[in-house]
Amino acid sequence: MPLVAKIRFISALPQLDKEFDYLVPAKFADQLQLGYQVNVPFGSGAKEKTGVVCAINQEDNPREKLLSILSLASITSVVTPQQLALCKAVAARQAGTVGELLSTAIPKRYVRVEKNFVSGTQEVPNHTDLVKDNRLVIHLQEHPRTYFTPKLLGNVSDRSSWAIDFALAALKEYLQGKSSLVVLPDFAELARFEAALAELDISQIAYRHSSSDTGSQRHLNHLLACSNVAINYGLRSACFAPAKNLGLLMLWDDGDESHIEQSAPYWQSREVLLQRAELEQSKIVIASHAPSTEVIRLIDMGHLVPLQAVGDIPHASVTDLSDRLDANSFALASNTLKAGDSVLIQIATAGWASSLVCISCKEQRVCSICSSSIWVDPLGKFRCRSCKANMELPACICGKTATRPTVLGASAIASQMERSFPEATVLRSNGENRLTKVSGQSLLVVATPGSEPEIDGGYSIVLIADASRMIGAPRLRAAEQSIGKWANAISLAKTSAKIIFVGLRESLAERMLTLDFYRAIRDDYADRVDLALPPQTRVASVSSSNSSDHSRLLSQLEGLLPKDRVRTLKVEQPNLLVLDYPYSYGMEIAELLSKTTQELTKSSKTKKPGERVYRINMDDSKVI
Repeated sequence: MPLVAKIRFISALPQLDKEFDYLVPAKFADQLQLGYQVNVPFGSGAKEKTGVVCAINQEDNPREKLLSILSLASITSVVTPQQLALCKAVAARQAGTVGELLSTAIPKRYVRVEKNFVSGTQEVPNHTDLVKDNRLVIHLQEHPRTYFTPKLLGNVSDRSSWAIDFALAALKEYLQGKSSLVVLPDFAELARFEAALAELDISQIAYRHSSSDTGSQRHLNHLLACSNVAINYGLRSACFAPAKNLGLLMLWDDGDESHIEQSAPYWQSREVLLQRAELEQSKIVIASHAPSTEVIRLIDMGHLVPLQAVGDIPHASVTDLSDRLDANSFALASNTLKAGDSVLIQIATAGWASSLVCISCKEQRVCSICSSSIWVDPLGKFRCRSCKANMELPACICGKTATRPTVLGASAIASQMERSFPEATVLRSNGENRLTKVSGQSLLVVATPGSEPEIDGGYSIVLIADASRMIGAPRLRAAEQSIGKWANAISLAKTSAKIIFVGLRESLAERMLTLDFYRAIRDDYADRVDLALPPQTRVASVSSSNSSDHSRLLSQLEGLLPKDRVRTLKVEQPNLLVLDYPYSYGMEIAELLSKTTQELTKSSKTKKPGERVYRINMDDSKVI
């Protein structure tokens, strides 16, 4: 009875988003397995193309003129059945293709690595007492889906940080013969987790899945993870990493924007891991110092059970908006630095100025390309905040060229601090020049949100200088993301630290006096529920490459979208369709949009070679 293999290609092209049948020659019958990469003839010219084996079946009457596999491109499986199932599930939810997700799940192949690959297991300390007494481990025994808020103040050395909690929970799974997978937002958190693994002396059973590693190391770790029970960890793309006998998924800081994939199909780490937990029947932990609104929704649904760690809360205060550093805060910082302690000042934007106005007519200077505000970057260059273009600033409409900043950026503030506190060492940290850990006495660190470095012993003062400006940004998630960034910065302080917020008002100010991030986010979520905004609903966008194909899309969808479940939102951006819909309708609308755009792409008369006519984002909150 002939063997037929079903092959998928690693490609984002919608026309290749299916399984192709190929005969398995007798010489490969005993060797070929699911997950192998093979070379097959494809297309009218029968050119050789590499694909992944997704299934092997015996068929009585295979289709006539079925082509055969030419050769084996790999000598071992490079993708597991669980990875394939996850790629299919995510593609269906996000209206994407399985092929483009396989490109994330499968690293580049290195022949030498495969030939020299040897699987093996390692002995590790079991740390029985630490595992047995850890609150997160105990909680997971009764609640396999958990939202965990770790101690706000803690570090690896006293074994109380979130990273140690994660490592102990992963070790517990390993000792029970199960793998774990930890997904982190950026390299600073990755380094903290690796420090926790080293502290517990269990690094030897952990495999990192990171684009920063060499290609051969990534391939080796991928093969090891396929064959060994282990602790697997990495950044966003690690969501799709293999994990043998998966028992536990853990995600740190799910609200961080780094967890959003910036290319189609625009998946988010939290949603992928929630799907994976269901598919592989594994436990899942989502943890952060401040929850996302999506987490609040999942808690209210009963899908996640919250666990709050107990710890000391530092003293917090709120100052007037008139000055980022008022007289009392200035004196407090000065005395702290003179005593040899450290101060952290969080500034919302990098550079010398966050926006500019004409010194004569006070008109805001904007980009001639996209009309967004112009700022002065850390190098003193004029740049557009949206399209990132560098430019020579032309004359204003009044004829003047001189400008003044409306708000000083982090670089300008750092220069001011150097003059104001000559006894201190002033350090700057931002997204482009990020410090991850610093040490010394009398340090004053000026950092943008998300780039605050750790410091030995913790900061004595944390000043959130742009609190009101951050929550006032014209974005749906401004408050939620701001609170999360404040919480992460404050987590670097010592227990006796003083926390200062500048310019907060009303209920949010009251919440921050007690650092009640959970209730602050819940307040924001309640407002969105009242207004029927995400995450109470989902918002999908379909961007078209030209107006002609956009008009065809609108015409095709007319009458297909149920008016009682889907709203079309008005947007100013051309060739953009935005739909608001309930979670329960998600799979149906994803299938509808995917099928419709594929059909229209095939019949498009304006399509250029290799062009993607339509881009679908099933969770595009940025359009609101």
